[in-house]
Amino acid sequence: MITTLSQPVIAQRKQESLEAQSLRRVVPFSQINLIDEKTIEYNGSRIGITKDAFKSLLRLIGMSQQFADKFEKLFNADAKATFINRMKNAMSSNSGNLNNVTMVLNPISKAVVHFTKDETLKISNEQFIGLAENMINDHSMDVTNWSTDPKTGIVTINAFNPKAEVAIKGLSDEVFTGGVTFRNSPIQGFQVMPYVNRQWCTNGLTTQFAQETYQLHSLSNDNVNEFFQHMQQLRADNFVSSEFGNRVRAAAATPASISEMQYAYNAIRSHAGERTDNWIPLSENLNAYNKAGFENLNPAQAKGAKSNQSVWSVINGLTHFATHGRKIMETNMEEHQAAQMMVQAGNILGRTSFDHENYMPNVFNELRNDGAMMN
Repeated sequence: MITTLSQPVIAQRKQESLEAQSLRRVVPFSQINLIDEKTIEYNGSRIGITKDAFKSLLRLIGMSQQFADKFEKLFNADAKATFINRMKNAMSSNSGNLNNVTMVLNPISKAVVHFTKDETLKISNEQFIGLAENMINDHSMDVTNWSTDPKTGIVTINAFNPKAEVAIKGLSDEVFTGGVTFRNSPIQGFQVMPYVNRQWCTNGLTTQFAQETYQLHSLSNDNVNEFFQHMQQLRADNFVSSEFGNRVRAAAATPASISEMQYAYNAIRSHAGERTDNWIPLSENLNAYNKAGFENLNPAQAKGAKSNQSVWSVINGLTHFATHGRKIMETNMEEHQAAQMMVQAGNILGRTSFDHENYMPNVFNELRNDGAMMN
């Protein structure tokens, strides 16, 4: 049976989401003074900023993270902050083109999570919850996850319709129950993505195939009507992406690369430690390559090296830990991190091509070195 949330738990999670509503404030760009990558000074007070907020500040002044890192290596962190502030002040001067910016502040962490030129208010958590609950009720869904990220303010709700069953042609053991991931971000806004539960082990997975992912930018009549039409189409497809079956079959038939295995392993490791290999057997695979004389694979080698697991096996290891890890072992993983892990698994499945999906064998018995004779 797929575990669902009780009404008291949903009421508690709803309150947590409402309390995490991000604050937006339009301020003169010149009044923001960068101290370092983690701190700004504004109106006489020092305020923490996230990594993503620092990157968004760099984007506003047209500077890449790579350039900023190189600048710091050539000089030092203080010189980098001074240089960024000078560029910021030049852009906010009378001759510049960026007088005001919007700071997005998370009320829980008390940190800035984003800087943007956009002064338009996003859909509030209260509006998001109202729409999501209407969709959940209208489409007879049960809620499996409801989380609020205390750092980013992202609210994620996973819900499914018990009657929306989908089998994968050619894979007799693969049957899924379809649903929807509702997500509200203070930066990206309101998103709707297909969400599925694998019935064999009730693993949850959120996919982001472009044609089924919908973003609601405002609550205008046209946008809301389009949103409802999108939901009706998802329901007609049992809430499962039209590409889902093809990608599952391809994933089951394709060896995962060491690189793909490392991606899943790293997503779990900070929560499972040494037990991560129980879900993603990376150590076993690296030891095999070490014995064969391939130690410390670089990124290109890791991408080209095949593992003893299929891509589908790696995806299921990741979704199994995301769905069941907290029940199986003591872990520091919180619900919003589990929800994000389901999205990370969906990112693997949704790739245009797996590392070894279009692998071509060598049709020649041996390599020749007589090219010079042909010149």
